Amino acid sequence: MLRDALPDLTDLDLRALARQSSHTVLAAVASTLLPRAQPGALAMAFYEDGPYQL
Repeated sequence: MLRDALPDLTDLDLRALARQSSHTVLAAVASTLLPRAQPGALAMAFYEDGPYQL
C-alpha cells in the first residue's frame, strides 16, 4: 500500500541540478538524464530487460 504520493517533478530543472548539486551521484544522474529530457514530450518508462527492443 502506497502511503505517500510521489512528488510531481514536472518542472525540475535538470541543468541546475546537474551543475549545482552538492551530491555527486545525484549530479551524475541528472547529467545523464539531460540528453533524454525533451521539453513538452510525454514521459515514457522503458526497461532494458523488457520484451521490447528499440
